[in-house]
Amino acid sequence: MEFFGLDIGSHNIKLVKLARKQDKYQLVAFGSCSSTSKGLLSEAESDLMSLAEIIKRLQQEVGVKTKNVVTALPQDQIFTRAITLPSLSDDELSSALKWEAEQYIPVSLDEVALTHEIVGKIEEEGKEKIEILLAAAPKSLIEKTIKVLKVAGLNPVSLEMEITAIARSLVPSESQPVLIVDLGAKATDLAVVENGQVILVRSIPTGGEALTRAISLGLGLEPSQAEAYKKAYGADVKKLEGKVSDALGPILEVIVGEIEKTIQFCQTRKKDFKRVILVGGTAGLPEAANLLAKKLNLEIQIGNPFSRVVEDSLLAKIPPADLPLYAVAVGLAMKEVA
Repeated sequence: MEFFGLDIGSHNIKLVKLARKQDKYQLVAFGSCSSTSKGLLSEAESDLMSLAEIIKRLQQEVGVKTKNVVTALPQDQIFTRAITLPSLSDDELSSALKWEAEQYIPVSLDEVALTHEIVGKIEEEGKEKIEILLAAAPKSLIEKTIKVLKVAGLNPVSLEMEITAIARSLVPSESQPVLIVDLGAKATDLAVVENGQVILVRSIPTGGEALTRAISLGLGLEPSQAEAYKKAYGADVKKLEGKVSDALGPILEVIVGEIEKTIQFCQTRKKDFKRVILVGGTAGLPEAANLLAKKLNLEIQIGNPFSRVVEDSLLAKIPPADLPLYAVAVGLAMKEVA
């Protein structure tokens, strides 16, 4: 089936279409544009209609003809939980998952679409158990997303979690555990990925916007100027007498702390990793990777979702600093759809 990947982000919309070339991919089309102020999180009908129009215009501008689209739901709007259960029959597993969901999902199960994935097997106290990633997406969000796509004249063929798409674009199917840190505008998503499969997800409501606010308040700047300072100086202590770095410090410490909690949790599950991959709009923050490497004592990489895409003149049009921004869209375009 011919289709394209569409990442409807809170600040920007990204579109990617790929063609399979044996064990690699060819970039067919790509594009990006600004989203509406609230994106899919808006409840206003006018905002959603504007969003649909923007998506429709982007598709036309990049020259993609197919109406089939694969997209992702905002990760910070999805409830996820890693759980461990005894080996059970299908009927027993269904009942157990419902009970687990009632314990951990903070809304009525009638309001969400529940799904799960068995991510592995472990042995505890001589008994075999299964590890499961449980996820629940608000039905209202799903309905809203489908509505926007259809108003844009598109045919949604699949919806998935953003972090699943990111993992597909960055991590080979056979690999040691790695930690993906998606530094988005409104939230930071953490995911442990092993053998190409997401086994743990966490979201924290701290991202690029919080960093910009910290600079704005700390240095007394307008938000637009604070955003420019963030991109220019980042966490570099040598720039502007370290004032921008000092302003960002407390927010970055929150992110570091959450990464450390994730590492500690994984260690209790006998999962150990040496590598962290940064993606998202804030991944290119100057000196952020070096700062994380020193504090965590881990190898930090800036993710390149196009690493399995053939290098050609079209791919060369994407500035290197922008490559991590396309992780979701590339992963969606790589999805196998029957």
